[in-house]
Amino acid sequence: MITTEVKAIRFADADLAGEKWRPYPLFSGRTRTHDDMACHYSLLSPGHSPHPPHTHVEEEILIVLTGEADILIADGPQPDGARVERLRPGSFVYYPAYQHHTIRNCPESPVAYLMFKWRTESKKPQHVLGTTFYHFDGANRPGRAEGFAPRLLFESPTAHLGKLHAHITDLQPGAGYPPHADAYDVAIVVLSGQVETLGQRVEPFSVIYYSAGEMHGMKNVGDTVARYLVFEFHGRPVEQALTENIPSPADKGFLRRGMRAVRRRISGLLS
Repeated sequence: MITTEVKAIRFADADLAGEKWRPYPLFSGRTRTHDDMACHYSLLSPGHSPHPPHTHVEEEILIVLTGEADILIADGPQPDGARVERLRPGSFVYYPAYQHHTIRNCPESPVAYLMFKWRTESKKPQHVLGTTFYHFDGANRPGRAEGFAPRLLFESPTAHLGKLHAHITDLQPGAGYPPHADAYDVAIVVLSGQVETLGQRVEPFSVIYYSAGEMHGMKNVGDTVARYLVFEFHGRPVEQALTENIPSPADKGFLRRGMRAVRRRISGLLS
């Protein structure tokens, strides 16, 4: 069972070792809301693809961390006639179930990318949310100086989820939000700055995974704006999960107020 945790990605420790493509698993297994959730990052040599366009029952999100790569969206297993989009650091693509796709590194240096891959017990997935790209402009600075500024990217039902939600957040130095629990799994990818969560300092390109029903908060402990991507995986209901981390009576009032404040804040800023 995957639980709440931080996974650091250190490219200094990663090497292709003469290979064209090499994946580095971060976690894989069941969660309270999914039959299988997996995450890995990969290094891909210039001029190579890990495989021809392929398809599978799982849904995926691919985020480029360093370098640049072309994403091919095809109607079949051949790349001829495929839609091609270039992704740069911080940009990502969502693949629905059974969409033919692959990644190709065309520039002269290796590309590093992160992938989330999940499925539920859906037997015959029907495309609800189609292939979706988000092109990140790292030069864009926050549009407002508020401490906590999320911006909605998309949200929609998918073949395996009641809703897949994505937003990007800018967190000012010293800002944060109090501990709360969600009824769905949340994955965060830090793009810049430093945050603290779960008692750990988290640096760029690290992955934070909050399992449904588990308490978590966050604070910017650096001296620059922290920017991070947030993906919410709304799966099957987890009524029991929210009772598994019951705070002490002395903490209940604070945590309840904190949870309400965070949800009101996010809802207001994303509306």
